Amino acid sequence: MRGRIMSVIKNAWLGPLDSPKYLRPYALKYNINGKEKSWELAKTHDSVAVLIYNTDRQVFVFVRQFRPAVFVRSEAAKSLQWAPETPPQNEFSTDPGKTWELCAGIIDRDDTPDNIAVAEIFEETGYKVSATDLVKITKLVNGVGTSGSNQHIYYTTVKDEHRVTQGGGLVEEGEVVEVVEVDKDEIESFAFDETKPKPPGCTLACLWWLNKHEVRGPTA
Repeated sequence: MRGRIMSVIKNAWLGPLDSPKYLRPYALKYNINGKEKSWELAKTHDSVAVLIYNTDRQVFVFVRQFRPAVFVRSEAAKSLQWAPETPPQNEFSTDPGKTWELCAGIIDRDDTPDNIAVAEIFEETGYKVSATDLVKITKLVNGVGTSGSNQHIYYTTVKDEHRVTQGGGLVEEGEVVEVVEVDKDEIESFAFDETKPKPPGCTLACLWWLNKHEVRGPTA
């Protein structure tokens, strides 16, 4: 596996959510079998994700990035204060909050999931592909207890010549995305490696490829 960057966060603390941009909490009130219910929900964007395979070097291309939601559930974050009077002077490695993921992004504009997937591939990994290069794997429902958002998962192949930038995300939006590679022969162990936290869609895409590879032979 290749590609790894160390980084830190500073002056971190927890507090109430002000003016949410990507998540809106609300509730569904209903009656089921004579019982009144109030279910807590969160409105979020649908998303796309892409499993990328470089046929020149027979490696899968993933991204690794800091996820605050994962970090706050880690042992490292137990010392975080809630709404302190002044921002604390602290420093944490981002490693406890980093996840291994498919190249992905939210559907936050009026465009097709295919086109958004193509844009995310370029922004995050630097590979230039077209919508016709994508193979649809499936559509998942994420956060079934809270958001019920959809994620469109794709597969595509690339060559070294298709990489025209280093990727890394949009600097103007403060994105810090590491491009990491996993050798083809390691993909099954990677899919189940709990030391490399990953979303369910990432594991599913890896297993989809392994099943396709096993049933149809070593095809790309």
